Amino acid sequence: MDPGPSKKKVAQGVAWASSAQWGGQLLSFGIYTGLARLLNPNVFGLVAIAGVYIAFMQVFVQQGFGTAIIQRRELEREHVDSAFWIATATASFFGLLSILLEGVIARLFHEPKVAPVIGWLSLSFLIYALSSVPMALLTREMDFRPLAIRSLTATMAGGVVGLAMAYFGWGVWSLVGQQLVNSILGCVCLWWAVPWRPSFRISRRHLRELYGFSLNITGNDILWFFSQKSDQTLVGYGFGSLDLGPYSLASRLVTLLHDAIIGPVQSVALPAFSKLQSEPSRLERALHKFCELSAFLSLPMFAGIIVVAPELVPLLFGAKWTAAVPILQVLAIYGALRVVFGFVHPLMLAKGRPGLYFLMFAIQSFLTFAGCVVAVRWSPDAIALSMVVTMAIFGLFTFVVPMRILEINVPALLKTFAFPGLSSLFMLAVVALTRSYMGRIFAPVTIMVICVVVGVIAYVSTALLIRPDLLRAIWEMVVHSLLPSKRGGPVETSLTPENYVANAKGASPTPDRDLTGRGS
Repeated sequence: MDPGPSKKKVAQGVAWASSAQWGGQLLSFGIYTGLARLLNPNVFGLVAIAGVYIAFMQVFVQQGFGTAIIQRRELEREHVDSAFWIATATASFFGLLSILLEGVIARLFHEPKVAPVIGWLSLSFLIYALSSVPMALLTREMDFRPLAIRSLTATMAGGVVGLAMAYFGWGVWSLVGQQLVNSILGCVCLWWAVPWRPSFRISRRHLRELYGFSLNITGNDILWFFSQKSDQTLVGYGFGSLDLGPYSLASRLVTLLHDAIIGPVQSVALPAFSKLQSEPSRLERALHKFCELSAFLSLPMFAGIIVVAPELVPLLFGAKWTAAVPILQVLAIYGALRVVFGFVHPLMLAKGRPGLYFLMFAIQSFLTFAGCVVAVRWSPDAIALSMVVTMAIFGLFTFVVPMRILEINVPALLKTFAFPGLSSLFMLAVVALTRSYMGRIFAPVTIMVICVVVGVIAYVSTALLIRPDLLRAIWEMVVHSLLPSKRGGPVETSLTPENYVANAKGASPTPDRDLTGRGS
């Protein structure tokens, strides 16, 4: 039996993935802020339109091979080589096709200026194909250190190029240059970190084994596009690049925050869940841990954005972006809902149920697309609101049907969100009252600083009073991920959901267990 990942390895994986996500997102945020101040909203709108097309075609380039490599219990070299060559050939085909059809795509969106942008960004297909297999191999082994280095290095280099080009007046091409440099350098770093080199061979048998899983992933990714990109697609189609610019900025901010907090844990969750797929009780305990920690860290962030957005957006990006404020406030609610359902995907993949996820995602995608089609009659704000409504409906469906099929205890899972959710609402109320009072006295910058400080104090104080065990668990996770175990084995810590609940109720805590199920 696979002993599963040790808690030490999972903690180190989270630490390095967090370094990549948090450091990368912090860099991306700073770069994005600088570019937004140098460029006009319609420039971002043009690249966002091109990005919608690139994201859709990327689904067919990926073909789910990376996830299939991570998920397979037994992986042979022929699996890896075959996936690499097929992905490379597919990327080359779609890249050439996109260059040939760039004018047709531009006319579809009534934006002729977007045609050359699509042509140049289509080069990213081949770059991604060259990167996907090395990235999957590192993720499978939970070796997140080179992934973190690659992410930070590529983000920084791309940002320097983009900011320099924007400063010297290159306009939309500064965003194109930023993305291409980021992708190329990231690919180079991955190949430097992975000892594997492809042999020129394609095995039909091994491809069939991969396709048995990856085609379901491809179907899911198509649905992901309609569930996550329908809003920007229809904003661009219905209102043009000028309105898509503020919408894309608001969406980007929410995505940056979501990925910075949830991304590191999700990237570790799939390989960790996969190694525990034959032991349901241990898998469910790990699920509870991931959900509670993610919600505790992310929900107060989204709650704070809802309150301080009117001061935050003009301060960071300038007055020309004020149209993004109401959209950001609505999409922050959407981001909070995404946190609650953030581990459904890796859970189902780990349990070998991509078909169930496909069906569930099909319903969400249909609802999302239909909601956006209806909302496009009014405004981008209405489209953002439709995203919140459809995500809420999808969440109800998730807990009523699929989680029960997977034999997950839904009430126990929902309890993991109780404290983070309620304490975030309490913090939101305190910050809103503070802002309402301070708005009559201080300047916007001062108001935002005071609101942030008050919000942090309110949230942390609530945690110290009611759930000090949760704060301690986060601290232990950080410490044990950075400091080596003296015994060389799995690190012993009280970081388990059972201990959270037991300590919160004042009961005797259950014996400490690591993710391999062994007691301390």
